[in-house]
Amino acid sequence: MYKDVLRSIADIDLFPVFAFVIFITFFVGLLVYVFRLDKKDVSRMAAMPLEDQVPAEPIVPFSFNGQVKNS
Repeated sequence: MYKDVLRSIADIDLFPVFAFVIFITFFVGLLVYVFRLDKKDVSRMAAMPLEDQVPAEPIVPFSFNGQVKNS
């Protein structure tokens, strides 16, 4: 039943080709981006969660109803 429905669609055989081309293009582009990254920037981003610096501005606690909590 489903085979007959899909066979009746014009140019249905092109969709898998387009999907494969988009898939390969995305991942090749991602690999190019990763290999072109500056090593200093990658090292800086990798160390970000481990830095012990205090933020310049204090963090203001808030609630979801828009009122600021005083603690």
